[in-house]
Amino acid sequence: MNRACRSAGGMLGRFRYDFVAILVVAAVMAVAVDYVALESVSGVVPLMGTVVAIFIGFRNRNAYNRWWEARTLWGGVVSNGRSLDYALRAYEDGTPEMAAITDRMRRREARHAWRLAAGLRDTPVSPEMAGLTPEDPTDCTATELLRRQAVDIGELSHAGMIDRQARRVLVTINSAQVNAAVGLERIKRQPVPRFYALFTRSLAWFFAVIVCTRLDGTGHDNAVGILSGTVIMALVVIAERLGVLLEEPMSDDAFGLPVDRFCATLTADLLGPSHSMAGV
Repeated sequence: MNRACRSAGGMLGRFRYDFVAILVVAAVMAVAVDYVALESVSGVVPLMGTVVAIFIGFRNRNAYNRWWEARTLWGGVVSNGRSLDYALRAYEDGTPEMAAITDRMRRREARHAWRLAAGLRDTPVSPEMAGLTPEDPTDCTATELLRRQAVDIGELSHAGMIDRQARRVLVTINSAQVNAAVGLERIKRQPVPRFYALFTRSLAWFFAVIVCTRLDGTGHDNAVGILSGTVIMALVVIAERLGVLLEEPMSDDAFGLPVDRFCATLTADLLGPSHSMAGV
């Protein structure tokens, strides 16, 4: 409940300037009806509506595709972590030497998820996170942690603790984790082109003002007309802004992915329920 309230508050905060601008434009339109023949623009509205629907629909659809791809990749991070755990359980021979390495690999896999989440959200790394693998440097990046996983796989193989087939399986799982992390970083580091986002937003605002202008000629001088114009403007503008939120699946708002929940789930699977919130 607290997270939902914070997310809703964050969304309202991000839209605060849009809401202020909508109220200002509506107030201007209410005054302008007495001085300008606003009915002349009514014929433009249907054509503009089609154009705006195409551009906003195209952008929001691609924004949702980005969000869904990020969701799929995070599912892959959890799945790969579980696969690593299952493979290690299958290959463990009960010796203390192998148990020490496999335990470290499980803890490092959990730490990698938390470290990846912190990097994607540009948030400080929690001190508890480094405690998962005190064997590794505290400033290890997500990439370095997976590199160390590869080193441990090589150590298991060179010491004769696993055969070539088991080594191939573990390397495949680690490579899949690398691919998932790279995909998430690509989504984070390659946003929608700024000029295209600016064009779509300008188009949405222009259409919103045109719609409000047309309503001016059919009764915007009364309370119902003013309210109708304001609501329609708000719907058009917010529809465009929702696409912006979907384009940021790593954000910590209502449209962001529950990354902490994914990391906690993986940590519990690897280390047990008592460690589910490690690194938060």
